[in-house]
Amino acid sequence: MKKNKYIGVMLAATMLTATSCSDFSDYNDTPADANPAGNQTLWQNISANGDLTDFASLVKKADFDVELDNSKSFTVWAPKNGTFNVADYASLSKEDLLQQFVKNHIAEYGHLASGAVDTRIHTLNEKSYTFEGNGGQYTFDGITISKANQPGNNGVMHIMDGAAQFKYNLYEYLKVAPDIDSLRNHFMRYELNYLDENASVKGPMVNGMQTYIDSVIVTNNTLVNQLGARIANEDSSYTFIMPNNDAFQKMYDKVKPYYNYITTTKMQDVENFTKAADSQTKTVTVDAAYMNDSLVRRIIVRNLLYSNNDAYNQWLVGEGESVDTIRSTTRGKFSNPNALMEDYLVATPVSMSNGFARLVDSLAFYSWETYCPEIELSPRYNLKALFPNSAKAENSTLYHSDGSPMTDILGPETTETEYRFKRIIPGGDRAKPDFYLSLPNVKSAKYNLYVVFIPTARYNGLDGRPNWLNFQINYCNEKGTLVTRNLSKALADKILAGEEVTNADYNKVTSVGTGTAFTNDPEKTDTVFIGQMDFPIAYDGLGDEYYPNLRVTSPISVFNNTQLATYSREVCIAAVLMRPVELEEFEEKNK
Repeated sequence: MKKNKYIGVMLAATMLTATSCSDFSDYNDTPADANPAGNQTLWQNISANGDLTDFASLVKKADFDVELDNSKSFTVWAPKNGTFNVADYASLSKEDLLQQFVKNHIAEYGHLASGAVDTRIHTLNEKSYTFEGNGGQYTFDGITISKANQPGNNGVMHIMDGAAQFKYNLYEYLKVAPDIDSLRNHFMRYELNYLDENASVKGPMVNGMQTYIDSVIVTNNTLVNQLGARIANEDSSYTFIMPNNDAFQKMYDKVKPYYNYITTTKMQDVENFTKAADSQTKTVTVDAAYMNDSLVRRIIVRNLLYSNNDAYNQWLVGEGESVDTIRSTTRGKFSNPNALMEDYLVATPVSMSNGFARLVDSLAFYSWETYCPEIELSPRYNLKALFPNSAKAENSTLYHSDGSPMTDILGPETTETEYRFKRIIPGGDRAKPDFYLSLPNVKSAKYNLYVVFIPTARYNGLDGRPNWLNFQINYCNEKGTLVTRNLSKALADKILAGEEVTNADYNKVTSVGTGTAFTNDPEKTDTVFIGQMDFPIAYDGLGDEYYPNLRVTSPISVFNNTQLATYSREVCIAAVLMRPVELEEFEEKNK
């Protein structure tokens, strides 16, 4: 006999949103008063009962008659002839017939209809059904039991006026749902089946090989595990957005351009620079087509699963109030729940044994909430090289020690009491800053770039004068060549004014200096727009050590006393923001 169990191991980060799982046998303890009479086995009683010939034929076809004819204790809920469509079940494969019908009506141990009964029964296929009644009438899955407590020497049988309705769990439904082959095929790549030797019953050694009388085959899906969802667990509750083939392909085509890779990507090796203008490089080589396809598919499925026990999502199952945000099992938050869950349904949500499947013909995810999010960089962590050698960098924090929010820095809506930043101190009377910041996780997409300066004029101990800085981005183009984009305040101002600025306009800026530099207002938290960057290739997925970089310099002449007196050579930056242009266009449109 072969048993199949689907087992999913939860990621630690998602354990709080999952329901607990209990051993199914815990629900099937033999009642203290279960002492069925009768000299015949359950199978003998079934096969001899003229009202159960249809049920008996299906049990025999599934080869479960042998199990019901041995000494192991069972309870059988047997539907009478004429109360269910026997032809539908007879047309199933032997494996499906066993799982969806025969084991759906049988549980281990004895469960008597006696006195007040209100319990969950876990049947042999690990589905849950309510068995209830109070002395007179009893039901199983809401179906009337016409004859209860029919004894056998290996258990008890209840005869019903109908068949219990089998429901797939979400993992089972993933394997059979219509028109979702693309989704199904991706998940099934990660399914593994193996023998659980500890749970299996060993048989004799044959030709030096261990055989098993009762083998337990465990099915594990590593992708499901990584998504933090136990969709094969009957005691869990999830909503699964299932895109049909057309929706999957449309999303694939939409995401694909954001993960454009080339075989060999080059970058400046700034962490090994010994001087500011060094030229060391390093490369990474990948299978570009494989990387693109693999990551695009992973992005598509990453946020399709939602725990119905998560406070954000309980409205999906009629509990709690509807909210403007839902949260996936991978902790992604989405601001358009109705579009995701309702607007593109192919039909009404399909009820599963552990939640609901929502088949959709379009995936309404915003790019900036999924495959091209805003990137917020902290110089505290992204500073990779600093010059001159006399310079130093300090991690600094402004805070209100009384716990009050920093409304004087971040505005009245803030709840923050700390403001962390990187303080760059060039060192020397006439030294000036020159440093490199990494730009990790970049997609092949267009970003608007901002630098967030802290209000140095508001705090003692900081140089309260404005900065005067230039910015350059070094990146790899689609031909594998390193390119430097010089950012310009004039071009940034054009973009802010709504004028179109192209790559050709940036290419005309062949160097940086006093005419291209940016300043900040030291009296406020100043978020300075420094320009646009349309990256031709993606770095996300190549590894943390591969990235384009942002070089920050100053055009101050160390021999110009007026400039030295006007501008601070200390740089206090809280963040660099890379905001997808399409996000900002959406925000502008929806003001």
